[in-house]
Amino acid sequence: MAQRPNLPQHLSQISGFMKGADAYVADQFPARPYLIAGLNRLRMLAGVSGSDSVLVGKDGWLFYDNGSHMGAVRNDPPMPEPETQAWLQVLAGRTEALQAREATYLVVVPPLKEAIYPEYGPRWFAGPETERPAVLLSALADASGAGEVLYLEAPLIEARRQGLKTFSRHETHWTGHGAYFGYQAIMTRLAQLGVAETPLPMNAFKDVRLDRRPADLALMLGVAGFVDIDHLQLENPEGLARSETRYLTDKTDWTAPQIIDTGQAGKPVLLMNRDSFSNALLPMLLPHFSRIILTHIQDGFWRPDLIDRFAPDVVLLQVLESGVRSASGEGPPASPEAIARIKTAIQKVSPEPLMAPPPANLVATLDQAVVASNCNLEVATLEAALIDGSVLTVGGWFAVLSDWSSPPEAWVRLQGPGGDFVAQITTDQPRPDVAAHLKDSRGERSGFHGRYGLPELSGEGYAASIYRRAHGGWQVCRSALRLARSAR
Repeated sequence: MAQRPNLPQHLSQISGFMKGADAYVADQFPARPYLIAGLNRLRMLAGVSGSDSVLVGKDGWLFYDNGSHMGAVRNDPPMPEPETQAWLQVLAGRTEALQAREATYLVVVPPLKEAIYPEYGPRWFAGPETERPAVLLSALADASGAGEVLYLEAPLIEARRQGLKTFSRHETHWTGHGAYFGYQAIMTRLAQLGVAETPLPMNAFKDVRLDRRPADLALMLGVAGFVDIDHLQLENPEGLARSETRYLTDKTDWTAPQIIDTGQAGKPVLLMNRDSFSNALLPMLLPHFSRIILTHIQDGFWRPDLIDRFAPDVVLLQVLESGVRSASGEGPPASPEAIARIKTAIQKVSPEPLMAPPPANLVATLDQAVVASNCNLEVATLEAALIDGSVLTVGGWFAVLSDWSSPPEAWVRLQGPGGDFVAQITTDQPRPDVAAHLKDSRGERSGFHGRYGLPELSGEGYAASIYRRAHGGWQVCRSALRLARSAR
C-alpha cells in the first residue's frame, strides 16, 4: 500500500505531494478492508468474483481458479498422445526401479472440488469431461501395467452418496470426511498389494469441527467474516500413534522435508511426496507406518536421494488432479516391455475418426454392392474403448484387378443391433505378398488398416464390411467373423 509522502520542500513538489497524500489516505483509510470485503460479499451474492483466483458458483460455492477456468476437469487442453506416453513411461520407470528394491510405488490423485460437486459450479460449467487427464492416466496405467495410479473420484462420490460432506463451500481442500475416504482407498490398495494393513474405521479418529476456521477461498475474497465456515477435520487420537518430527533442513514449516517417527515398531516405512491435500490425510496414515518421510512436490516429484537414504517400503506421490500432468519429469527409464505395453494400451483409447450412421443415398448404393473375390478382411475386432464408447479395428486387403483406374477411397461399415455406421478408409497400403499370391502386380497396393471410434454398443452379432468401387460398380468384402463386443 502507499506510504506516507514526505512534506514538500519546494513549490514544484506540491503537486506530487498531493497525489501521494491522496493515495496514502485511500490505502490507509481504516475502513478500507471492511469496505472491500463488503463489496466482494455483494459481488459474491450476485455471482461475481472479486478475485482472479476465485470462481463464484451457485448457492454461494467458491472454487479455486488457477487461470485455466477449471481446465483440468473440463479437459482443456486435452492431453496429447506423446505427452500421455511419456507420462506413463516415467511411471513405469519409477515403478520398476522400486520393484527392484522390493518397494511399492503408488500415485494418489485427489479430485478437484468441481469434479465432486459439479452442480454448484459457475453457470457456464458443463461438468467434468470423461477423458480428462486424471481419468485417462489412471485407466491407462491399469491397462498397461505401467504402475499404480489411484484417482480418488469414485471414493469421494461414494462418500457423498452416503450423505457426507467431502468439500465445504469456502475451502479448496477436502474435509476430514473426504480425506477419510481417500485414506480408506489408499490403505485398501496397499493392503491388496501386500505391503500394509487395511484401513481403520472412521470412528477410530477424532472429529474436530472447525466452525470458525477462515477458509482459503473466502479469505482470497476477503469475505471470511461474512460467511459461516463449517469444515470438519479428523485427527489422530492420542495413543493411537505418536508423532515425533525431525526436520532435514533449516526449514521448519509443513512443506519442509521431515521425518515422523510414530512408535509403530515392525510396520513399513513410507516416503510421501505431497501437496497441501496431504495435511488432512496424514493423521490417518500415522498408525500404519513406523516412519513417514515427508517432502513437498515443489522440491521434485521423484526423490532418489531420500529413497537411497531411508529405503522406504512404500513411496507415495500425492498430487492434486490439477497438477497430475506435471507430475512426470525425472525418473529411471522404463523397460522396453513396459513401453510396448503402454503403446498398446494407448491405442485402445477411443480414436478418431468416428463412425456415423450413413445417409440414405449411401445406404442405397452400398446395399447394391456385389461380393468381391479378390479381398480378405483379415482383422475385424470390436471392443470397448478404454475410457468411453467402442472401437472397431479392421485390416486386410482389397484388390481391383482391372485396367480401369480404381480409386483407393473406400468405406468401412459396421452393422448390428446397436445400429448401422460407416466411415471412409483407403485401400492403397503396400501388400507385396498379395501381388505375389495373385500373381498380378495390380495387387501390390491393396492393403488397408483403420481404427474407428463408436458410441457405447450393446448386444452381439455385429458384422464389418469394406466397400470399394470397381469397374462396373461397387464391390464388398465382408468379414467372415460375426463380431461380438468385447467387455471392458
